Amino acid sequence: MPLTIFREIILKQIVTESSIETARGQILAQLEDLNREQEAFKAHKDKTLTEITLKGAEAQQLTLAREKFDVQITQFNLQRDELRRNMMTLGELKVGEERVVGSVEGPCEVKVGDRLDQATQAEIILKDGVIVEIRP
Repeated sequence: MPLTIFREIILKQIVTESSIETARGQILAQLEDLNREQEAFKAHKDKTLTEITLKGAEAQQLTLAREKFDVQITQFNLQRDELRRNMMTLGELKVGEERVVGSVEGPCEVKVGDRLDQATQAEIILKDGVIVEIRP
């Protein structure tokens, strides 16, 4: 009697010039979004700090507000660094190589006598967003 189990299916992409350019465009768009978000944040930060100062807040309150803003600025910088690393990684890709881009979960039927390691391993190979191979 067969049994249906769920297994992880690895998604791999065959690197093409088109996929590299698509990824580059996505990273550039993310960098632009991050820059806009950071500019808006900076304006909000400056306004808030000015308001706190004009209200005659204690130095401790002003320091706490600055520290909170500094944490967010650090987050922006970490995100920007990660996007830049991703952009540099694109330059290291070779057309034709496979790279893991994610995973999904899917059902698999197993029965007595099946090899468990084969039943729990599967891959879907993509090329420019199109499935070109399924490896059970």
